[in-house]
Amino acid sequence: MNPFPGLRPFEYDESHLYFGRDGQNTEILRKLRSRFVAVVGLSSSGKSSLVRASLLPALAGGMMGGGATRWLTALLRPGGNPIENLARALVDAFRSKDSDGNADDLLRIALARATLTRSSHGIVEFVRQERMAPDEKLIIVVDQFEELFRYISLQEGGEDEAAAFVQLLLTAIKQSDFPIYVLLTLRSDFLGSCTRFWGLSEALNESLYLVPRMRRDQCREAILGPIAVAGGVITQPLLNRLLNDVGDNPDYLPLLQHALERTWSQWVAKESGRPMRLEHYEAIGTMSEALGRHADEAFAELSDPDKRLAEVLFKTLTERGTDNREYRRPTLLREICEIAGVETNEMIRVIDAFRSPERAFLMPPVHVLLTPETVIDISHESLIRNWPRLKDWVAQEALSAQIYIRIAETAMLYEKEEAGLWHDPDLQLALKWREKVKPNQAWARRYHPKFETAMRFLDRSLEAHRAEQVEKERHRVRTLRRAVAAIALLCVLTATSLVLATSSWRLRKQSEQRRLEAEKLTKLMEKQKLAAEQERADAVRTAERETIQRLKAEQETNIAKFEVERTRHRRSQRTNR
Repeated sequence: MNPFPGLRPFEYDESHLYFGRDGQNTEILRKLRSRFVAVVGLSSSGKSSLVRASLLPALAGGMMGGGATRWLTALLRPGGNPIENLARALVDAFRSKDSDGNADDLLRIALARATLTRSSHGIVEFVRQERMAPDEKLIIVVDQFEELFRYISLQEGGEDEAAAFVQLLLTAIKQSDFPIYVLLTLRSDFLGSCTRFWGLSEALNESLYLVPRMRRDQCREAILGPIAVAGGVITQPLLNRLLNDVGDNPDYLPLLQHALERTWSQWVAKESGRPMRLEHYEAIGTMSEALGRHADEAFAELSDPDKRLAEVLFKTLTERGTDNREYRRPTLLREICEIAGVETNEMIRVIDAFRSPERAFLMPPVHVLLTPETVIDISHESLIRNWPRLKDWVAQEALSAQIYIRIAETAMLYEKEEAGLWHDPDLQLALKWREKVKPNQAWARRYHPKFETAMRFLDRSLEAHRAEQVEKERHRVRTLRRAVAAIALLCVLTATSLVLATSSWRLRKQSEQRRLEAEKLTKLMEKQKLAAEQERADAVRTAERETIQRLKAEQETNIAKFEVERTRHRRSQRTNR
């Protein structure tokens, strides 16, 4: 027997394995004498285990009200239908008196709900109808009371039903006809939200128990006690390592319980004849990785179609609140199947892979027969924070919900003529989201009730987009046709221009050639003119030279004649003398 429950809380019949909280019942029971108490603590502080495996067994053992008192317990979580869940819990509490049960539970629950919704005295009226025995007392345990605040924000009309639920509880503890007690477990970070309901904050102020963090010696008891009960032995080095690894991690209790469960299984499988040692603890990944590894092992065993269903399953069972924190979201198996679009047996196959005795990631435990009306839940929120794959799924689902809510809200505005249809890029992003996620009515009503309006808005936006594209195409064709005509005309004009240009070029070429020839002829004529002028100049110079030579010759002749005459004259004169 594995004495550690893993992620899930300790249950009533496991009180013999619950250690480390000695003495805390006394204070809670003292406060419960006023018929109301709120057990408050951080997430993962062990509130549910303290109530289920310690306080309720203590009541049954006669620690308050004497040993002759028989306590009827209506244990519930508000979930998405707090009054419906209260009706179920009350029917279960009173049915426990009859060994053979009641075959028509659905009718009894419907009648109980009708009684509860009739007035704020609904619980009292139900108890009166059930004829509670004089030696009986009823305690209504509302576990995870903070779910009520998420219900308010997610459901249409949630504020009114939540307020009615709270008034049912407060009225039940104020009346004196029947011994009815109310116990809440509440996360401390939601205390401020309780002021939203009349009378609740006053009741909390009078009777609140804040669960303390377990000390090192209490953690030691929580480790050694179950091991001793189950007949196991642990070495001191492993015990010290476990206590040291607890550290300041806010998820220390569920992570410790899970690591112990895995280490025990590893030890039994390998060598149960010797004490549990460090190597068994390290083989499972220690507290830091054990949970993620363990969950991935379960996921890896699934077929590909079942892996897709597992993704839908865990996305359905988780949510991200407006405060950006992750929460569990218990859901009826019937609703999960509607969201996934599969038969019940297909989804049960996937659920069973995650709730086997050695895993216990999902509730109820594996020995509980699942029906369409069974509420499926993650055993602890620490799974969300410590399984990377699930953290990614939660982020994807939050984004998907955000896109859908935006579409739905815009669609409602469009119906009021206060918004227009979508265009790209918003339209394309929304269409891609719808194609990938394939949302249906069951999924959508978790986030916004106007699914059909939202999808109709998308379809109309798509139609308008297509019409716009058709008109753009027509415009493009018309523009193209005009462009083709313009191009044809341009081609004709271009061809004509080319012909004219060619002719012009030829004319210019001929003209240029003629001009060159004329220039050449002119240059030739100028050259001939220059040559003629040169010849004339040369002729003139020749004539001038000839004239000069002739004149020189005539001068020389005259001089010669003169000399002859002078000589003759001289001779004549000499002769005359």
